[in-house]
Amino acid sequence: MKLPEGTELLVFSYAYYRVIEHEKLFWFFKTAGKGGLFVIDSFKAKSNEMSGAFVRDYPKGHWNAIMGGKQVLGGAEIKGGKLTIDAKSRGGLKVLREILETHIPDCIEFEREEFQDPMEEL
Repeated sequence: MKLPEGTELLVFSYAYYRVIEHEKLFWFFKTAGKGGLFVIDSFKAKSNEMSGAFVRDYPKGHWNAIMGGKQVLGGAEIKGGKLTIDAKSRGGLKVLREILETHIPDCIEFEREEFQDPMEEL
């Protein structure tokens, strides 16, 4: 099956990191939130836990039922000294990894990636 140009196969994609500097990492996500690039769902400072989603405005010309809504690019969770990010494609995960590894390289240490075909889950 040939995919339309500019699209990718749906693949559950994950990247796992060891958190080195919790406070700087939380600051990064809070700052990204103020810039409209991240939404924090939950934050527990005492236990160093957080979850949220990377977001952006819908691309120009994209149909969306909620005018002014945000497109979810992937998720992030910090728990037990680990940061897990997820996306629905290999390319999407690559973009999220590049953002993190460019802006906060001293806060996290890459451990591994994991990819799952959703058809195998059925």
